[in-house]
Amino acid sequence: MDRRTFLATGTFLATTQVAGCSGGGSGGNGGNGDQVVETTSVSMTDSQFDPRNVAVESGATVTWTNDDSTDHTVTAASDNWSLDATVPGGASTSHPFEADGVYDVYCRFHGSADLTGMSMKVAVGDATISDPLGGSSGGGGY
Repeated sequence: MDRRTFLATGTFLATTQVAGCSGGGSGGNGGNGDQVVETTSVSMTDSQFDPRNVAVESGATVTWTNDDSTDHTVTAASDNWSLDATVPGGASTSHPFEADGVYDVYCRFHGSADLTGMSMKVAVGDATISDPLGGSSGGGGY
């Protein structure tokens, strides 16, 4: 193999490897194209959680910040955890997630425990969100 062929092959492989790693912290996409984002920060804005599908490592603490002027809640919608925190506009609340699993969350004022309206999912550790929630904004009619 001559030098030009070697350099071209190396550049192609490096570009392919970098492209395969791109995604800006994405934990993957669901079948409907809704992204699961690796982050510990969630914004409450326009009566919705943003992002709506989050992946974190075991032991991570997720912080929800209310960027709206109205109150919201961070309320457990699944049986594998317990939290019901009211978060006034401009304030934050946090919760540590120790055990692997998928944790469902909703706002009592703008959503429902069936994950309609203002709701989200948190995947912890090796858990995978098999049915990510759609969209990143809008209050689901609330």
